[in-house]
Amino acid sequence: MANRKLNLQDMVFNVKDDPMPKGSWWWWFWLLFFDNPKNPKKPRQLMILWSTKNEKSIDCNGKLMLLGPQDDRSNMNGAVAAWYFDGEKMNHNFLLEQCRLKITGNSLASQSRTPTTFLMDGKKSVVTIGNGLKFTARMTEKCDFTKPDYRTNHYPLGMNYSLLRVNHLDLDVVLNGEKLKGSAYFQRVFVNSPSPGWYWGVLHFKKGGVLTYFNPRFMGKSVKQDIVLFDGKDTHRFKRIEVRRIEAGPFPDFVINGENETHTIKFTVVSYEHSSWTFRKRAFGIFPNKLVYNEYPMTVSDLVLEDKRTGKKITSDDLGFAIGNAEHSTGLLL
Repeated sequence: MANRKLNLQDMVFNVKDDPMPKGSWWWWFWLLFFDNPKNPKKPRQLMILWSTKNEKSIDCNGKLMLLGPQDDRSNMNGAVAAWYFDGEKMNHNFLLEQCRLKITGNSLASQSRTPTTFLMDGKKSVVTIGNGLKFTARMTEKCDFTKPDYRTNHYPLGMNYSLLRVNHLDLDVVLNGEKLKGSAYFQRVFVNSPSPGWYWGVLHFKKGGVLTYFNPRFMGKSVKQDIVLFDGKDTHRFKRIEVRRIEAGPFPDFVINGENETHTIKFTVVSYEHSSWTFRKRAFGIFPNKLVYNEYPMTVSDLVLEDKRTGKKITSDDLGFAIGNAEHSTGLLL
């Protein structure tokens, strides 16, 4: 794994330097959290994803996407997908369309029935969907954990993975003429390896804190364990964690515990909606396999960060109301 100083726009939009063996996959992913005045405890959320894969085809939620081969990396066959919790109901497949993805040095656009764009201008990003939705995200960089972060992993047999992410951005929204405020999370991923199941989540706290957790699993075993909490002042990292899914009404909760040399952390992710994507393909053209990618708009309850040396605690009350998204994916996509 490696970090490096970023030329940010180049890292976001440059696909020409990535290797392209069969199965290579790119995606650009925004989670956008914004005000819901009618019910502030259930903020609106929209996820939008632009994606392409160096495969002839892949099925997503029953829609066959015809993709490869990818000969022109500035104008690739791909797809745009989005779900939208509008404050009252979840709009599944808000967008789900095969289309051409046009990529320049500072922008990405889908040539789709509902046009979408993602444009970067310095530390400002603008996402548009049709004529009624415009999101302007600005980097906050309150600490290293909220600055752009680029990481790569190299695996056997020439497989690799790279991730550029920004854990927190301030967000201005124009929704059919209405102006709203919120926050955002962004990632750009290139992957050339199988995709196993995982638990993942990101939380933004009202008083400026940010929390993420990640627990990928293969055949029931943890591959990686990670929690990071920026409490508004200090950053706490945990590599020994446990994630449990609890069935709790129409949507699950996730109970999460972590420990390092000096602190313990525990909290419960409380889901209030759900959407999902099911990807299906045939490995080597023969073996059927699938990945079910569940996403849950959520808040958090009962968070306690405790210093084992002094007994001092930081709780949900100290951090303020939290809004976020939890993922729980199952299966294996080869």
